[in-house]
Amino acid sequence: MKVLMIDVGGSSVKLMASGHEGFRKFPSGRGLTAAKMVKGVLAATEDWEYEAISLGFPGLVREGRIARNPLNLSGGWMDFDFDKAFKRPVRIMNDAAMQGLANYESGRMLFVGLGTSVGAVLIADDTIVPLEIGMLRLSKSEGFMDRLSNEALTSGGKTHWQKAVTKAVALLRDVFWPDHMIIGGGNAKHLDPLPEDCERGNNQDAFRGAIRLWPDTDMLAEPLVTTWRIAR
Repeated sequence: MKVLMIDVGGSSVKLMASGHEGFRKFPSGRGLTAAKMVKGVLAATEDWEYEAISLGFPGLVREGRIARNPLNLSGGWMDFDFDKAFKRPVRIMNDAAMQGLANYESGRMLFVGLGTSVGAVLIADDTIVPLEIGMLRLSKSEGFMDRLSNEALTSGGKTHWQKAVTKAVALLRDVFWPDHMIIGGGNAKHLDPLPEDCERGNNQDAFRGAIRLWPDTDMLAEPLVTTWRIAR
């Protein structure tokens, strides 16, 4: 099956497709509605052929549907009919969960995505549990979202941001006890060194996760209310 991956981020929408090298993108931001996103995708991929779409969404997804409008974009996402708009079947997954799925093999893995904001997913024994960690406290007055975001990196500097990431990783490790821990997202490249016992992910890894939402792959992820189950 030829799959188009749409990775909706706070600063850009990234696109990859079966049979095509690299990726394309266009700006997102606080004015991006679901309808504008669809229009941008169709314009950017008019010369690509694809049969199905995997949509990585920066927010809550429940039973394969968007459950809350994103914090870093505009409205109009809930109840939007993506299948009708694209005239193709669309499967929607939290963006961090899709990237985590791309990196998962077995056991207990924690993925943390660092970009415009911060996202995470725990995959334990083939069960995918998206996590909303942005509001967790990293200090008395600041949460993960305040200290690990792109804005924090830009305004506070790399040294301060790196220390915050290292502290957050240690806290998450103590809570979830993963066998493997992956740090991805657009800002993972700025970590030097990586926190101990972590691996660095790549935004383009997400395409493997996009493929795993459709049949005839090495592992198929299917939604079950608030989690996903992997069938091998």
